[in-house]
Amino acid sequence: MDKKIVTDCDGVLLDWCYAYDIWMNELGYARQPDTDHSFNQTVRYGITEEEMIDTIKSFNESASVGYLPAYKDSVEYVTKLANEGWRFDVVSSLHIDKYAQTLRKKNLTHLFGDVFDKIDASLSFTAGKGDYLAEHYSKTGYWWIEDSVSHAITGQDAGLKSVIMDWPYNQRWEGLRVKNWKELYGVINDTTH
Repeated sequence: MDKKIVTDCDGVLLDWCYAYDIWMNELGYARQPDTDHSFNQTVRYGITEEEMIDTIKSFNESASVGYLPAYKDSVEYVTKLANEGWRFDVVSSLHIDKYAQTLRKKNLTHLFGDVFDKIDASLSFTAGKGDYLAEHYSKTGYWWIEDSVSHAITGQDAGLKSVIMDWPYNQRWEGLRVKNWKELYGVINDTTH
């Protein structure tokens, strides 16, 4: 089997929420208390659905998206896996805007180096990933790393081995869960050796 890991980006490789929260704060929006359990920004910020779509679209089109910090220990363990022969494909629901996609690619390669065979950030953040995963990865058995329960399920339905990166908002996932890349590294090595 190919040593391939297919991964989401935000909440897995990069800390989108942290950067978005800073950006929203700079615009005068305040996070609602006790809303970590939800990824829905209407809940987290007490804004309308339309405002949520507009602010996410604006953030994802901004230069900020090119400078997102790495998520937890992702750089260390992605590098370790790459040194052991693993390659990565990124499937990201960032934006259909080509400039946002370019910033995403530059951000990832700056932080992680030459570990990616593919970075596809062209999926709309309002659409799902099921059709894309089924078309490109059906029955491959590759690892699929996500923070979204619905995307993890569609990956599993396409024949991928779904793993959820633990966040307060994805606790309803009943499958394999890891708290960080160190734990994921252990799971992958335990399974493949």
